[in-house]
Amino acid sequence: MLGRISLSLTLPLLLGALQPELPATWKMVTSKDGGFKIGMPGKPAESKRKVLTATGHLDVTLLVAEGRNGAAFAISYCDYSEDDVKKRDLEKRLDHARDGAVSSSGGKLQSERIADLRDGDNLHRGRDLIIEKNGGIIARMRIFLVGRRLYQVMVLGTAPTKEAGIFLDSFELNK
Repeated sequence: MLGRISLSLTLPLLLGALQPELPATWKMVTSKDGGFKIGMPGKPAESKRKVLTATGHLDVTLLVAEGRNGAAFAISYCDYSEDDVKKRDLEKRLDHARDGAVSSSGGKLQSERIADLRDGDNLHRGRDLIIEKNGGIIARMRIFLVGRRLYQVMVLGTAPTKEAGIFLDSFELNK
């Protein structure tokens, strides 16, 4: 009996985590080049730029959609070289991405936990971060390294917490 009650309480949470319901004005955005889809509050603007790193230049693609309260909903991705990926293990690569995000925001890391991204039978380890500045949250983000590709899924500014969660939870890899 307790098992059935527990399952009935947990099943909606599991199903909700798999398929977040998007707000009425949001759209599911699919990036064939990026290999993902995600729910966004409108059509995103896409830009590409070269970023100088300690190991050379990276070509970064960024998609950004404006949300309520001046918040920005963004996802970026870039591909590391095979050699670069082999030089550092996954945890060090994620540490480096986290440290770069915190440093570039001018804030401090409020919390960090492990985040997993499921892709069929594959599970990709990542990080879930909250960055604060002057006592307020300025960024919620998840970072994942999938093969050679680094994804950074970010809510910047003061988005409503529910919308930030929907955005972050809606990210999935294309099948």
